Amino acid sequence: MITVLQLARSNVAPIWFTSVMGTGILAVTIAGSPIALPEQAALATTLWLLASSALAALVALLVASLVDDPSRLFGTYLDPSAMQAWGAPPMACFTVAVGALTIGRHIIAPALAVHLAQGLFILAVIGAVGLAFLIPFLMFTRHQLASEATSATWLLPIVPLIVASVPSALLIPSWPSALQSAMLALGYAMWGCGITLAAIVIVLHYARLVEYRVPDGALVTSVWLVVGPLGQSIAGLNALDGVAPAVWPAPAPMLAGIGLAYGVAIWGFAAYWLVMALALTLRTARSGLPFALGWWAFTFPVGVLTAGTYSLATLTGSAFFRAAGIVLLSLLTLAWVVVAIATARSAFAVAARAGAYRDDGSIVVYRP
Repeated sequence: MITVLQLARSNVAPIWFTSVMGTGILAVTIAGSPIALPEQAALATTLWLLASSALAALVALLVASLVDDPSRLFGTYLDPSAMQAWGAPPMACFTVAVGALTIGRHIIAPALAVHLAQGLFILAVIGAVGLAFLIPFLMFTRHQLASEATSATWLLPIVPLIVASVPSALLIPSWPSALQSAMLALGYAMWGCGITLAAIVIVLHYARLVEYRVPDGALVTSVWLVVGPLGQSIAGLNALDGVAPAVWPAPAPMLAGIGLAYGVAIWGFAAYWLVMALALTLRTARSGLPFALGWWAFTFPVGVLTAGTYSLATLTGSAFFRAAGIVLLSLLTLAWVVVAIATARSAFAVAARAGAYRDDGSIVVYRP
């Protein structure tokens, strides 16, 4: 009989890493809350440890699955929808890296936390840059895609370039002084490339929604993905601007001004789209919204917008952004609880059925 571990090993997919992203960003935003929260440090630490453990487990499962049957995972690149999810593993690594620098350094040796973040950052940058080229290249040359197939999931392989900006900024002081200017330039360059590509996809996605209406059922969750690059671009640019004075003192004031102006302007669009995504989801839920791992899109985009709002509250001292950050954190927490419970229930249901699967070639393969 097939075991639960064998079932997970034979069905692990990149989209599973979205659970790490959602859990990790909740940890980071709780730790960075502008107001004191009950058991704040304990909650943030527990969630970061959970995200870190999940990341390690999923990486192990992914490697084992590749060893068992490389064609299954590499075959996802033949599917223009499935291949988009490969953007999740680098973003999961970036998120855990940020947690290591902001939360982990208080529970493990600071030097170890920095080395962990550096390792995750390097691996994730390689993956982010590679996927940002590979996935669009395959879409341009291999797949025949109609305009109706346009989806916000196309953001997944390019948003890691933007997500890299926060750990990039946090790690600047840890690099040798001779490398700091290059690493800061890399952070800004990835941010610029990612937000430009994201803007193109967002425009295409808007046009698709106008022409072909909102996706049905669980696919409506993809609408939330637009919030991700918007919120992350605010947090990332302000983080880079925050370390620029120590590396590029001359242009730093100008960069800070640009970052603040950009952040306030884009925050308005991000808030607008968040309300739109919520309205479209509630409308779809009336006729049924079956659980899928795509539900984790309710968490990470809201989380990075929360982090971006925190940065604006710090830069402006505005009570408005401070209050907005708390509201967003509350929404994120609620979304995480709902999605985590739904995920656990689905996982237990699959595990309960696993004993009925026979390891004789007639296995019923579960695919989320």
